[in-house]
Amino acid sequence: MSDKVIIFDMDGVLIDSEPAYLEMNLNFFSEFGSEMDNENYKALVGMPSLQMWMMLKQKYDLQDDVKDIIQLEQERMYNILNSDLIPGPIDGVIPLLNKLKSENHKLSVASSSAKRNIELVLNRLNLSEYFEYIISGEEVTNGKPAPDIFLKVATYFNQPSHKCFVIEDSTNGVKAAKSAGMQCIGFKNNETNLQDLSVADLIINNFDKDNSNRIIEFIKNK
Repeated sequence: MSDKVIIFDMDGVLIDSEPAYLEMNLNFFSEFGSEMDNENYKALVGMPSLQMWMMLKQKYDLQDDVKDIIQLEQERMYNILNSDLIPGPIDGVIPLLNKLKSENHKLSVASSSAKRNIELVLNRLNLSEYFEYIISGEEVTNGKPAPDIFLKVATYFNQPSHKCFVIEDSTNGVKAAKSAGMQCIGFKNNETNLQDLSVADLIINNFDKDNSNRIIEFIKNK
């Protein structure tokens, strides 16, 4: 029986939400007086909202309360996740999850998104049954790129970090996984993903059969 833990990020890994988030956030930042472009936004991907907005409030001297901003942001994200913009999981995710489950790996979701939004996605897309443990950025003191969220997963399963494998699509997520002492699979999910995944141990660009087999073999041989 396997004692390895496979940890999935949600946005950009289980679902292709990042393009919709990008458009939403650039408009959102503009409303609150933050001058943001694609390059600056890139550094924020994977970071929890509280950490991000506290930093932006200080940088741009925003007058609005951070809690109010986050509540509005999460509502907009929730509406995106509950819309036709997210019709299903990323291609190949379901077969990969089935394969990992068949090999008795323990599966988890560790996402910077709000817990409510994670649960919406997993329930709406019939993914809940695959994951034994779900944790959000709201449940840790320090968000990605700090390792806290991944270390909590390891603690939950009572496994050392070297037996945990993280699938991430962001620079902050990859850094967090490596800081936690875990193996990391970088997922470059589309051509618009300009995130630096170079410190990942394995990099793939889709979940087709060949790449899924590469993931399975990578996990098996570590």
